[in-house]
Formats: sequence, C-alpha cells, structure tokens
Amino acid sequence: MTNPLKKQHGRWKTLPLLLLLQLAATLALAQVRISGKVTGNDGSPVPGVTVQLRNSSTGASSDANGQYSFNANIQPGNYTLEFTGIGFKTVHKNISVSGATVSADAVMEEDVLNMDEIVVIGSSLRQSRKQLGNTVNSVSSKQLVNTGSGNIGAALQGKVPGAQITQTSGDPSGGISVRMRGTSTIKGSSEPLYVIDGVIVSNATTNVTNLNVGGGPNEVGTNRMADINPNDIEKIDVIPGASASAIYGSRASNGVVLITTKAGKAGRLSIDFSTGIMLNQLRKKVYISTYGKQFGSAALRLGNISNGPGNTITYTRGDGQVRTLSTDLVDVTRYDYQDQIFQTGLGTDNYLSLSGGTEKTKYYFSGGYYKNEGIIRNTDFRRFNFKTRIQQVINDYITLSGGVAYTNSFSHEKPNGNVFWSPINSVNITNNLYNIEERDAAGNLKGVEPTRVNPLSVIEDMQLTQAVSRTITDFQVKLTPAKGLSIDYILGIDNFSQEGNNLIKRYPYISAQEGLGYVSSALVNSFLINNDFNVSYNAQLGDFSSLTTAGFNHQYQKITGLFNQGRDLLNGITTINGAATRLDPSYTYDQRQVFGGFVQETFGYKNIVFLTAAGRIDGSTSFPKDTRTYFYPKVSASWNISEMGFWKDFGGNWFNAARLRASWGLAGNLTGIGTYQRFSNYSSGSLNGLATYNLDASLGNEFVEPERSSEFEFGTDLSFLNNRLGVVFTAYNKKIVGNSLLVDRVLAPSSGGSSRIENVGDLTNKGWELGITALPVSTKNFSWNVGGSLSRNKNKVTASSQVTPITLANAAGSPSVIIAGEPVGVFYGNYFERDGKGIALDSEGRPIAAIDDKKVLLRKVIGDPNPDWLLSFNSMLTYKKLSFSFLIDGALGQDVFNADRRTRQGVGIGDYSEREIKGELPRGYIFSIYNTEEWRVEDASYVKLREVALTYELPQFAKFIRSSSLSLVGRNLLSFDDYDGYDPETNAGGNSSVLRGVDFGNVPIPRTYQFTFRASF
Repeated sequence: MTNPLKKQHGRWKTLPLLLLLQLAATLALAQVRISGKVTGNDGSPVPGVTVQLRNSSTGASSDANGQYSFNANIQPGNYTLEFTGIGFKTVHKNISVSGATVSADAVMEEDVLNMDEIVVIGSSLRQSRKQLGNTVNSVSSKQLVNTGSGNIGAALQGKVPGAQITQTSGDPSGGISVRMRGTSTIKGSSEPLYVIDGVIVSNATTNVTNLNVGGGPNEVGTNRMADINPNDIEKIDVIPGASASAIYGSRASNGVVLITTKAGKAGRLSIDFSTGIMLNQLRKKVYISTYGKQFGSAALRLGNISNGPGNTITYTRGDGQVRTLSTDLVDVTRYDYQDQIFQTGLGTDNYLSLSGGTEKTKYYFSGGYYKNEGIIRNTDFRRFNFKTRIQQVINDYITLSGGVAYTNSFSHEKPNGNVFWSPINSVNITNNLYNIEERDAAGNLKGVEPTRVNPLSVIEDMQLTQAVSRTITDFQVKLTPAKGLSIDYILGIDNFSQEGNNLIKRYPYISAQEGLGYVSSALVNSFLINNDFNVSYNAQLGDFSSLTTAGFNHQYQKITGLFNQGRDLLNGITTINGAATRLDPSYTYDQRQVFGGFVQETFGYKNIVFLTAAGRIDGSTSFPKDTRTYFYPKVSASWNISEMGFWKDFGGNWFNAARLRASWGLAGNLTGIGTYQRFSNYSSGSLNGLATYNLDASLGNEFVEPERSSEFEFGTDLSFLNNRLGVVFTAYNKKIVGNSLLVDRVLAPSSGGSSRIENVGDLTNKGWELGITALPVSTKNFSWNVGGSLSRNKNKVTASSQVTPITLANAAGSPSVIIAGEPVGVFYGNYFERDGKGIALDSEGRPIAAIDDKKVLLRKVIGDPNPDWLLSFNSMLTYKKLSFSFLIDGALGQDVFNADRRTRQGVGIGDYSEREIKGELPRGYIFSIYNTEEWRVEDASYVKLREVALTYELPQFAKFIRSSSLSLVGRNLLSFDDYDGYDPETNAGGNSSVLRGVDFGNVPIPRTYQFTFRASF
C-alpha cells in the first residue's frame, strides 16, 4: 500500500525547484528604457510617430521635438522597433538588449501614398493599406481641426474623394448629408454606416420639433453625428464601396465611415487645452426690391399675377388662364425684412483632455463645451461632451479596454423651410409694404397682409427647442493566447433620448398660418446594442503570409416615439392639455435585430501580391423568414509592382512606387423597408358607433427581400519624384442586382389597397475618382503640401415599378420624380417653347410655355439635382512656426429647384418684379412664367473657399507649457456661383435619398470666423 504522507512529502521536495525557476524567469525579465529621436530627411524633428516593439503593445509616440521613450519588461536579446507615422514609410530598427537602456534613432522617409499605414476595415480588424484591393480614404485628426465647424460631417467636406458632403441647412445644428458614389436606394437611406471604436452608432434624422410639417420623402432636421466632438477623433477611415461587405454585409452598400477616437499613450500626463470664439455672418443677401412703386393700389395682393383695379390689360396665357392686370402705378414704401430676421451670431468652442499612463494602464479623459448662435435671430446650438477611455494590459495574453462618451445638447430652433411660417419664407411670401416693427398699444406686433405671418412673429413668438442626451459605451477584450492569434470581443451600446417642443403663440392679428396657436411635444428614445466576436490568425510561411479572420455580429435596435399636438391656444396657454383642439396622440415602436457571420482570408507573397476572399451571411428580422438571410461575398487583389526585383532599375528616382488593385463585393441595404412593413397593417375605427378594423392602403408583402448591390472597382496608386507626388485613381461600377430595388408599386383598386412595396427596380452608379497629393518643397524651415481630388458619378434608374414618373410629394412644389432611364430625383416639369433664338416670346416679349393641342402644359425632364463633378483642392505652407492653409471644394453640373425665386416675384419683392414695374419687362411677364416650372430650375454649380487657416506656434513662455498656438480660421468665405438664391448648397429635403436640390425657405449656410488658442502641458 502506498504511503500518502510519503507521496505528499515528494511533492513538497519539488516546490523549492519550481520557486527557483519562477525567480529565474522573473529576474530574466528586466525593465529596459528604450529611447531615441525621430527626424526627417532634412534633420528636422518629426512629432506624432508611433514607436513600438514589434508583435507587442509596448511603445510610445514622438513628441514635438521628435523625442520618444518608454519602458519595456523584456529579456535580453534581439528585438525590432517599428516606426510608423501618417505620410511616412514604416521604418524597422533592429536593437540588441543587454543592459538597462537602449537608444535607437530613426529617419523617416515621406510616403505620399501612405501604403504602410494601418487602416481600420471594420470592428476590431486592421490591415495595412498596401494589402487592400479596395479604396480606403483616411482623414487624420490634424485635418479635423481649424475647420471653423464643430460638426464632424462639415469638417470632412472636401477631404474624402468621391464623397458628396452637403450642408443642407445653415441652422447652427443643421443637417449634413453624405453620399458616397451616388444615391443607391429610393425607399431607404443613402447615408453611410457609422462605426465609432467598433460600435455601430445611429446617425438618424428624426423630426421632433416640426410635427406640423407634411411628410413625404423629406428628412429634415439634425442628424445625430452632430453629437460627436471632432476634437475627440484620432482618425477616420472611409470605405466608399461594397468591399466592406465582408464585415458589414447587409448594411454596407452606402459605404462605411470608421471613426477611431483618441486614447491614452504610455508616458507622463499630457494635458491639451483649446478655447476659441466664433462669429457667424450671412454671406450673401438675396435681392429684395425697395423700389417705391406698385401696380394697382397699395392694398392689392399679388399685384403681378392678380386681377387689379384702374387701367388694365387683359392677358391670356397659353394654358388658357386669363388675368386683367393693372397698369397704374402707386407710390409705396418698401422694407427689406432680411435686416430684421438675420443677425451676427457668436459662439465658443472649448476643449480639455488629460491622457497618459504606463505600458500596463493607459487613460484618456476629455470634456468639451460648444455653443454657437445661428444667423437667424433667437437660434443657437449648445453641446456638452464628456469622454473617457481606459486600457488595461492584464498580462501578455489579455488586454481590456473600454470607453464612455456622453453628450448633452440643447438647441433653440425655428420652423424649417418647408412651411410658409419659417423665417426665410415669411420674408419671401410677404409683400414688403409693412413696417413689421410696429406694435399696438399693448405692445403686440401688428399684422401684415391677410393670411401671412409677420416675420418678427416667427422670430419672437415661435419657440422650438430640442434636447438630446446620448451615451455611447464600449467594452473590449483582446486575447493573444499564441503568436499570430488574436481573439477580440466588443460590446457596444448607443443609447439616446431626443425631446422636441414647439410653441406657436396665438397671433394678435388674423393669419392663416397657425394663427390660432399651436403646441407639440415629441419624445424619441433609441437603444442600440451590438456584440462583435472576431478571431484572427496571422501566419508567416517563408515568403508567404496568411491572415485568416472569422467573426460574428449581432445587433439589437429598439426605437420608440411619443408625439402629441394641440391647436387653438388662448392667451397664456402653453400646454397641449390646455389646447382647445387636441390632435390624436401617436406612438411608434420599432424593434429589429441584425445578425451575421463572416470568414475572410488574405494570402500574401512577400510584399508584392495580396489576394483576399471573404463571405458573409446576414439576416434581419425586418424581412420574412424565407427571404431574411443572404450571402454577401467579396474578392480583392493588390499587386505592389514596385516591390518586384526589376523595379529599382526601372523606376529610379522619378517613378518610385506603383500598385494595381481590384475588388468586387456584394452588399445590402436594410433601410428600404420598415420593421413591420412586410405585414398588412390594421387600425381600429368606428362605423355607425361600432368598433371596426381599417386596412392600411399600403399592403404588406410576405416575399419582400433586402436591396442588394454589386460593385466592382479597379484602381492604381502611383508615386513619383522621390515620393513627393502621389496619384490615386479608382473607377467603379455599382448596380442593384436581382431587381431588388424597393419601390412602392401602384396597385389596381381590385387588390384591396393602393400600393405595395416590392422588389421591382434597378439602379446604377458608374464613375471614377482621382486624388493627387504632392510635397513640392520640404526643408527644415519651409514646407509646402498640396492635394486635390476630382470625381465623376453617373446615376441612373434603369427600371422602376411603372412607366409613368413616380412623383415625390413635397411642400415646395418641386416636380421631383423617379423615372426609368433618368437619374434619381430629376425635375420633370413643364417648360418653355424654343425657337431659333432660344425661349420663344410672344409679340409683347413674354415667354411662351409649351402646350399640347388641348392647352395642357407639356412636361419633360428639365433638370437634374445630381452633380456631374465633385472637386477639391487644398494647400498648406509652413515657414518655421507660421503655417497657412486653405481648402477649395465644389460641385459642378447640378440643378436646384428654386421655389423662392418665383414666390418673391409673385408678391412683388423680386428683381424681375421690379423690372416689370419699371417697364423693363412687358406687363404680364411674371404671370407668363409663374406656372412654368422650368423658370425655377437653376444651375447650382459652385466652387467654395471652404476653409482658410493661419496658425502661429508661440515660443515657449512657461516651463510647464510644452507647446501653444494661435489660429485664425475662416469658413465658407466665398462662393463662386451664378445662383439667384442665398446658396446653391442647400436642400429642403434634408437628408432624403431622392428629394434633392430643392430651395424652399432654407436657412443659408453662414460665413464663419474662428479665433482659437491651443496649448499642451
């Protein structure tokens, strides 16, 4: 029998040996101080370069003097340091560790193509740019400062080739629309997917303050990227094509914007502070006539197009409409109401961050306060931001990180541009014969012409507010259990509430525009949670490399909304409960899940060729079970020609690098259908006092499928002149496949409904993108950087649900339609006859509208809101501590339907109206063009001086200040255009995919000046 005590004694004998081995291993891991300096070819220090031990997370970044240092717990031996920086080639330095300190300097070589740059391709996945067969555009944090805007979307304008980034409103919280490679859907959203630190976040545009505005395809309001502080962003990677399908599958057809926020770095505490003041001005006033004459009488409304008194002429228009128009002129006093509604707005932008840590623990804390007054009186936007991010290395195998970003914003708004009682429209539709500042004995504003609103009533008596509270949280775990193996888990939550209130007090005068008073409230709660699990294995087999990645993602979304309205408010009543007429409240509930998994494999040979193949299976609960799940494949290839042996003899110093790339992917769009739209919906009603069911006129479809688009792109990256000149070119062909475009199909009455959403359409986008970067001069004291882009996209609906145009309802009267064979949202309206001299004129010189033999106005395509060309050009000159930069961007070849242009003429305040009063145009001219929609379509091409910045790095005036600077920035200073409105960069449809290029009372984009002080401690 074995003696258990003897066996236990044997175990204790081995314990000292184990402790001795553990002690030896601990002593072998010594703390080594690694330091050095990073310089450029000219010997000048290069800040911001990341220095890291290869295959570890240990490292630091070079400071303003190019110096770096960090501690590493490593054994004696040979190691490799990697020096990486944006705009530079990666440098590898071999070091030998035998003592407590190691010194290693590096000389960085410019690389205008950034081929060695590590870019985010989705979730926790990253690859070097030279491995990718698709386009990835990157924007650094330096490009997001000194923009004159606190909105991340506006800060990106002109910096992403091929992206049409439009500010749709000049409100201080106005929306930003982003289109990458054209419009790709009719029913859904064409906005890209946004991902912040691996968390899919909402960029919804939800109307909570203008519930009394008609629906249709409008998406007016503030989109939720306005909640993000650009100062917190480290880098943005933009994937414009369907190559993102492997990671995001059914949500990737509009492209993906991947945002990486700032995080702590090992080293001493670093404090960054900035404060700035802003000034916003109206860049351009529209022409308002102050000529002191009017037809007929001072009391005559719409005198240019209405029957009038006294001496008259009778004019019969081609469509048969007749007017008896006054020719007598009376003296009147006119005012320019623009002076009463516009102001010079002031603002401030303040930011503070603290970061630092050790190799084990890194931290980042920041806070920001932003307030900006609009150019419309009594409008502003205020935002508080707080952010924290912590990374903790548990051991060599486990790293934990997490972040919390909280935003609280509040805005004072005015009615948007799709109503007659908005600030701009109250000016456009009112004859300017009234002193709108006059008040009665009680101090109340006096009325203007009947049915119109005194513009000052809009400014003083309409109170619209919006409050947002938002938290974006993530928790991440990274495991590296073996060499080359990485396991990542991300839990992300995006939770926000959006509260809107609208109070229009009862007017003290008679008016049809909500004159009895109106009140509303809305509360929208949005909750998104996503789980990502990714496994990557990177293996090196001689000259061959393999990167295998597999992952799974699940996202749950719940959005609820509660909306209440009331009308007819007595004086002093401000609540819905107190309204004499309470509208039926409404409640919305939206709950859906999106889930999918993917596998991706990248093979590489040396640094010459990389081949990638991937597939993803995605599903969404918005669709029926039989059509819910689809497969989204992707293939790509990258050939770095300049890495081949013959290149050194071929290229020389003038032709430094060349790469060919190609990719194809299938991606989806889930936004084209509501969560429950596949069902036929019923509501309850009353018939003869009995409860009954009412069937919604829009029928359900149990066979509906997600929209799917196929995209092929091919491109090349070239660098010349010792890597001083870089050229990036991409051509693409993107199309809806399988007739999967979702369209509302009109049904016969016998079907029991009026329409049903069906997959019956096709749509294509074809185009190309060209980007150029250059470094003409780079010396120790002076450098000059230049960049530019030019892109072209042709959009076409190749098939829709019907032969006749699908009209897009809107308040502006824009003849926007969907029609096969034309781009999305073209203007299809009546037009003028033509002769050999241009527009045909009658004997008096009045334009003649085209009509058929029954005197019905003829219609055709009269304009296209989609630009033919997008362009940008930027330059930065730096001399010692002084730098000057500017950005020009523009859009060419698009049209805008200028509804305001006609309105001003009809009421008698426009430039054509003044010319008719003066006799420079024949009497009846305004009436002849009033119903002809072609007259309201204008060329909206523009080129803008978007950004100008002058920065001076201050000398060190205190030991505790590492660096400081003063910056003066101008934004939207000039616009080169021939547009007859405030600004051709506008859209009353907001972020709508299809209703584009409509100007109807939109707030113009302001000219902005900003003065900022920055300091690092």
